[in-house]
Amino acid sequence: MLPEFQLQWNWLDAPAGGGGELQATWARLRIAVGAETVTLVQEPGQGTFREHTTGSLYPLAEWIAFNWWSLVADARPGTQISQLRFAYRHGVGDNRGSWWMRSRRHILRAACDGFRWPDMLFVPEGRETRIVWMPDMGPDVRPGNRFASRGNSCVESAAFTATLASFVDAVTERLTDQGITGTPLQEEWAAVRATDEDEAAFCRIAARLGLDPYAEAEPYEADILKAAEQLAEPLASDFFNGVRPERIADQLQWIARVRTLMGTAPADTPLPPALVELRKDCADLSEKFFAPGRLDNPWDLGYEVAHRVRAWAGLDDTAPFDPAPLMGYRTEQVPYMDRGLVALGTRRGADGPVLVSSRRFTDRPRRFLQARALWHLICDPDDTFLIAAAHTHRQHVARGFALEVLAPAKGVATLLADPGHLVSAEDVEVIADDYGCGNIVVEHQLDNRVLAKDFTWPGHARAGAPAGERSRGA
Repeated sequence: MLPEFQLQWNWLDAPAGGGGELQATWARLRIAVGAETVTLVQEPGQGTFREHTTGSLYPLAEWIAFNWWSLVADARPGTQISQLRFAYRHGVGDNRGSWWMRSRRHILRAACDGFRWPDMLFVPEGRETRIVWMPDMGPDVRPGNRFASRGNSCVESAAFTATLASFVDAVTERLTDQGITGTPLQEEWAAVRATDEDEAAFCRIAARLGLDPYAEAEPYEADILKAAEQLAEPLASDFFNGVRPERIADQLQWIARVRTLMGTAPADTPLPPALVELRKDCADLSEKFFAPGRLDNPWDLGYEVAHRVRAWAGLDDTAPFDPAPLMGYRTEQVPYMDRGLVALGTRRGADGPVLVSSRRFTDRPRRFLQARALWHLICDPDDTFLIAAAHTHRQHVARGFALEVLAPAKGVATLLADPGHLVSAEDVEVIADDYGCGNIVVEHQLDNRVLAKDFTWPGHARAGAPAGERSRGA
């Protein structure tokens, strides 16, 4: 079960002086993710804490309403998070930059209006929404609450958006009850609530492109509609999450060229025996991932598939794995640097399973790319798939699979041998050489698996410092 995102409030009488929407929506607010209180405030000059913040809820509700489509559909900030050390276990790091330098559509602190909100980031990843929040640390001369909580968690997207909607409904109703009408919040939220399904679909696509549907999407409308018409789901979702808005037409042409390049095998052409075996061996995990309403952790499912594949190949945890023999590989390079759409692949190319990348890759990055493609070849119910830079549910599971199939966490720990020592850059490089993968693959396995507090080191009692307290070398 995923934790529940909670917004709990009690209306209060505002401090004396003034009126309007700020005073009318004065309240005590607690924000929580499961058992973790996000609004954990350190009392000034005291060693005590409280679990709520007090102020007007109007700015928060207005921020939600004006950024609604980004909050429910724009996964692009996930790429920024993933590039920062310890991102998926301990938050986004202390050197994450000021909130105003990041996406104001996803950072709660951008609600502002004279109030201080937690440094909290929301990123929709499909069925799940990632929530990352960080404490206020270091000297800060700005007045207001200093929040002390830290966390990184996923909640169910449907429940998350329902909670946000209920909150904005309550704030707009409070305004009406207080005799206040015609505010920007009330007008914007009425427009969002009145959106029909066709318009909502367009708004979600625009948000996936990183655009404000109302203010920024118009120049790209024709290209968006053309892509939506030409690409079926889930190809369309991965496309819009990966492509830059100004490159929609170019990338549609690229996909068309690649499809011609790959060709299509006759419908009765059997898959290669190895792929048939692997699809059969992993069918239950594939069904678990794609079943409607399932919320299994995509990383964990990716790891499980990786273990099945390595067992099928007869490899121990320290042996390298090469996905290249299971697919053809070609490059159809685009004449510009674009890291959004990485490759297109299919199980049923004219010459069998094939992957075509949009730029040149050296051996080790190409191996990771092919490992991501292998998950699709084994588990994806659709024959054709995109590999994109987006951090969506589908892309997550393929990344998790690629990390574990190339450099199993237990194998990394075995090669390190000593669970208590400092992991140096040289260690990472040597292990990456052993597996024939990029250093970043080993680094991600260390950060997310091997150095986790609950990781059991093979062949070692849990002596010395707890895994979560070990540090990484430069």
